[in-house]
Amino acid sequence: MKDFGTYKCRLTINQQSEEVTCAIGSELLDFTTSRGRRSLNFADLLDFRLINYHLFLITASGELELSELGHDTESFFENLWNAYMERSKEALFVESEPLYSGEGDYTFTEQGVKQHGIAKVELLEDALCLCPHDHFARRIPLCFTREPVEEDFGISLTLDTGDSYRFCRIGRDTRAVFEKICKARDNVSKRWRQAHQALDNQLEERLGERKHSFEQMRDCGCTMITGLYRLDSDGFWFAGLKDGKAAVELVTQEQTATYLYHYDNGNQQFEYSLRHAMESVGLHREVIYMDLSDKPLYQMTVDRSYHLRFLRKHNHKRIIHNASWDKNLADFFL
Repeated sequence: MKDFGTYKCRLTINQQSEEVTCAIGSELLDFTTSRGRRSLNFADLLDFRLINYHLFLITASGELELSELGHDTESFFENLWNAYMERSKEALFVESEPLYSGEGDYTFTEQGVKQHGIAKVELLEDALCLCPHDHFARRIPLCFTREPVEEDFGISLTLDTGDSYRFCRIGRDTRAVFEKICKARDNVSKRWRQAHQALDNQLEERLGERKHSFEQMRDCGCTMITGLYRLDSDGFWFAGLKDGKAAVELVTQEQTATYLYHYDNGNQQFEYSLRHAMESVGLHREVIYMDLSDKPLYQMTVDRSYHLRFLRKHNHKRIIHNASWDKNLADFFL
């Protein structure tokens, strides 16, 4: 586990205070006292704020206060932010090195809900990553964005969903960063379109043994859609949508089930969430359907993507590929 520093301070919880040694790890805060140890996993950390040299750690179950850090206060805050950012990036499945790194003000609006603050900003080859010191970190996929806009010393991105993201006050190099974003976005968008065109042109061949599943969904009267995970991935998915129901098939080298969904928001909303969720998780498709109670990293993943939450909320069940598969699928779409 990577160490981001160890500090002496005072920990206060529910008006009970004691001296502690606090180690900032790559996954959690570890507190050691004269009475023992306790930890705070970053999956449970919703926000942390520095007010008058007191650091407040906000969780779903309450608030922790750290004080008496002295001259190490700013260092502790910055190292905690860096550790939390690295863990958030891990949860967002960010693997490439940034083309740009900075810090500035941000505002985003998702499904009509607005959020703002200060964030560390990284431009990746396929996305823009915002990491504030709370649980609103976002990986913004460039393949789904419209043309970036530069105005009033800020840069704005709007997705095909209508969600919008803006950051500003990043220093004197706003124009240079904007040009880098435009270049990366143009490159990714072109490759994304070409890859999907190739999938459409080679669909029958690439379906292989799943051709039967595809045809069965289509014969149930479904509207059929297909899509890739991230670029440079051999796997893809297809889905049949009909009257507020969907069946989703993952085409990989592994044997997978067919995932069934009920939804009320119309086919377009489901398709948006499916495409965004599949692109966001890449090779980590288990985060879409598995029990995450003992997987704090994946809990952070879901917390940072409303598309994943939408799919998980509307998942009905899954059906295994066996002798009953055809009947089970037909019964579902009746």
